[in-house]
Amino acid sequence: MPTVVPPALIIAAPLLVAALILIRTRLAGLRHAYRETEAVLRSVLRLPPACGRVRAIRCPYCFRWVKPRRFDLRRMSCRSCISTLARPGRGGDLCL
Repeated sequence: MPTVVPPALIIAAPLLVAALILIRTRLAGLRHAYRETEAVLRSVLRLPPACGRVRAIRCPYCFRWVKPRRFDLRRMSCRSCISTLARPGRGGDLCL
């Protein structure tokens, strides 16, 4: 006997997946904000850094969160800023 999939499930499944993706990205932003706040408080109170793994580093030039392996500590910038010499991309604006 063939399995019948209700039409509501066909419509709801992609919406549920999209909602989960949005929630995950928002939680990542909250996690970064929490870690930044914690780092500032620890430095103000002169406490040692929080233990744990570093999951992302914020590039001081483009302000994007990048994985530690994509961040060059010697140059203190991410790989995309190193390759573009920290110049903004060409947005198509006309400069006269």
